[in-house]
Amino acid sequence: MATLSPACPECRTALPADPASLTSLTACPGCRTPLRITVFPAFGRGITLGPKAEKLTGDDEAACFFHATKKAVVPCDRCGRFLCALCDLPLAGEHLCPTCLQAAQQGGNTPAPLDRSRVRWDRIVWLTVLLPILLCWMATPVTGFAAAGIAVWRLAAPPSRIVRSRGRLIAGAIAGVLVGVIGLVGLIAVFSHS
Repeated sequence: MATLSPACPECRTALPADPASLTSLTACPGCRTPLRITVFPAFGRGITLGPKAEKLTGDDEAACFFHATKKAVVPCDRCGRFLCALCDLPLAGEHLCPTCLQAAQQGGNTPAPLDRSRVRWDRIVWLTVLLPILLCWMATPVTGFAAAGIAVWRLAAPPSRIVRSRGRLIAGAIAGVLVGVIGLVGLIAVFSHS
């Protein structure tokens, strides 16, 4: 197996391959460029092979859905298909088959297993519009137009899986512009009478 040899990004001087001495470096030994090095836990560990799929030995064993001659070891947590050790794809605490993993990656009906949360841009836009009205109306010209800008920026992004977020973004952009204009008119009126 080929070993990784890290190098300075400026002068390409070879750096030590030992993770302990690599993390203790604060500057390149060749050009003295400041360095901040983070070593990933798998650095230098090498490639480990997964378990091998076992052949069926009797009629009382379940077969893998994808490999009829291989012994099933676990069902897929999404579709329930029996999987051999070769087809089992453990990910985020779930056992997935290749088909379910591909469907999750392509944005099918099942969310990707690593999605833990989603940013609700429509809520951010509405909070940016409404909170300044309640807390400090003098900030509404800035926050209203900022909310409209965020909404327009997110409308250009690919659509979300969250239902109705696009319509809420459009309504938030309109409300942001209205609140911004009304706040600006209010500020002009207050300061013109002072």
